[in-house]
Amino acid sequence: MPLTEERKNFLATHLRGTSVAKEIITPEYTENLKLAEREEIFVPTVSGPSRCLVFRAKNRTPDCPVHINIHGGGFVRPHLIRDEIYSSKIADAIQGIVVDIDYRLSPEFAYPTAFNECYDVCKWVFDQAKAWDADSKRISLGGHSAGGNLTAAIALKANQTGDFRLCLQLIDYGATDMFTDPADKPEADINMIPVDRGRMFTEAYTHGDLSLTKDPFVSPMAATDDMLAGLPDALVITAGKDNFRFENEAYAARLIAAGVKVTAKRFLESLHGFNIHCTGEWEEGQQLIIDTLRTARLK
Repeated sequence: MPLTEERKNFLATHLRGTSVAKEIITPEYTENLKLAEREEIFVPTVSGPSRCLVFRAKNRTPDCPVHINIHGGGFVRPHLIRDEIYSSKIADAIQGIVVDIDYRLSPEFAYPTAFNECYDVCKWVFDQAKAWDADSKRISLGGHSAGGNLTAAIALKANQTGDFRLCLQLIDYGATDMFTDPADKPEADINMIPVDRGRMFTEAYTHGDLSLTKDPFVSPMAATDDMLAGLPDALVITAGKDNFRFENEAYAARLIAAGVKVTAKRFLESLHGFNIHCTGEWEEGQQLIIDTLRTARLK
């Protein structure tokens, strides 16, 4: 049943007004904002103008790489300063450009709004490569949690359409299985994200139409084997204290079986969101991302 305005308002207010995650953003970490020049732009998409922040590293090199970042938050919670700090740091580390997408949020804008919006931004980035003196063979896409879901879904669609070819998809503790009820997932009773909260995120993203969760662009785990063949290389990062690790690692195994080159790493002592929240093994996690992005390139 479609969500009523009253239900949408409740989901938005509750999910944005409460948090189960710990965050440690220190003044020292915030200093990363000084490493890149920040530009706010609005990219035309089928969902309307998409607000994006473009971070150009001050140490940028000619023919540089470009990374597209998609923030997390269950498709409901907003883009925050921590996403900007991360993007600026990554831009500097790869001596290139990071495009950070501030996509439209559920439940006000349910699926496929954010998916279409982010997909169109990716197409736009490829169109800018020459003007930016960037290498179109070194354009990567990555996301965290809900952003990991969008990353995997965009890679699937681009694999079908041929609109663009990413050199890497980064799935950072992504929500790859939206069709399994959170209560039926392993370790549901001890997971950081409570079952009811997980259900609300799904309800908000699908506008209450849970049949959409079987769509591969909503749940990448629902993709057929044929859809997985030919996907770009993948870096899959999971947290040892997050039950998303089971679906992420299952998705990584399916990619490997389909012939995709995959690097997968589980950070045993970390919780969901650790790389962006700067908790647990975040320094090692961010370094793995940086090292992978530095060498990622289409053959």
